[in-house]
Amino acid sequence: MTTTKSPTTFKVGTNHTIAVADSSAANSTAFLSETREVRIVCTVDAYVEFGASPTATSGSLIIPAYTPEYFRVAPGTKVAFLRVGSVTGTARVTELTQ
Repeated sequence: MTTTKSPTTFKVGTNHTIAVADSSAANSTAFLSETREVRIVCTVDAYVEFGASPTATSGSLIIPAYTPEYFRVAPGTKVAFLRVGSVTGTARVTELTQ
């Protein structure tokens, strides 16, 4: 017997706005205890790093501009961004719960 899973739906939680510039910047408030996923959209190509006290570097994961990306995270995690090119932008991080 085959089982099918329902499409995943989320409740929108806290939004974080983080500068994406020439030095790594992270959200000042860690993700809430019920947060397990986040949605990220950046206005520029950006390096991204997750952790308790993250620093994004040129070796971090790259997120392309204006492309929504979804990530599983642990409660209490923070996220940091660093621009890829020479243009400064903004990252919007939305905490999601089910």
